Amino acid sequence: MSMATGLILAVAACHGGESNDGNSASPTSDKGLCENVLSAQGEEAVRRVAGIPDSVKMRFSGHAKDSADELVSHYDSGAPGEANNLDFCRIYRGSSEVMPSVQIEFSLVQEVEKREESTIGKDYRMGVLARASTKLGVLYFECSSKRFNSGAGATVLVRGESRSNDEVSESEKAAREDNLRIIYESSRAFSDLLDCKSNAGLPADFKMPPEL
Repeated sequence: MSMATGLILAVAACHGGESNDGNSASPTSDKGLCENVLSAQGEEAVRRVAGIPDSVKMRFSGHAKDSADELVSHYDSGAPGEANNLDFCRIYRGSSEVMPSVQIEFSLVQEVEKREESTIGKDYRMGVLARASTKLGVLYFECSSKRFNSGAGATVLVRGESRSNDEVSESEKAAREDNLRIIYESSRAFSDLLDCKSNAGLPADFKMPPEL
């Protein structure tokens, strides 16, 4: 095989697993990296909730795998309360911004936090419970994984949160859907990193869940 032919095959292999519809990342992509977590549609949702124009390049910061490893470590060390607001991914408007436009975090929790009637936002049927407002997406899911208890396994309740720090210009309904998409895709990636059984009961593709 010539060097040129080998190069062509190598390039084809790198791109061969990528979805054409932009709904999912390549199966061979490293989900442990923040910039590989969201699909093309997920990144578009980030741009809309944060008001980031297409002309501005988004900067991703964080290593998703580290947050999953940290969550397991806190659980196994008998300090699950320390697994709180673990930094999963931060997305910035351009290269010079200090405050992230969108930040995604995960925590171990004991129960689903009750939403007061006066609280802005709505609850949805996804995972254990999903919650969204114009600037917030929350998803609770149960993860059964052999990664916990040093391989013995355990079932834990995980809370994921995606928060926008910028002013939202789209409609409230559209913003809720975009925030749910962002935290859904992040939670699917996080459940993969935790080796959750049956993807923690999360659907294979995002569809706007029914309101509770």
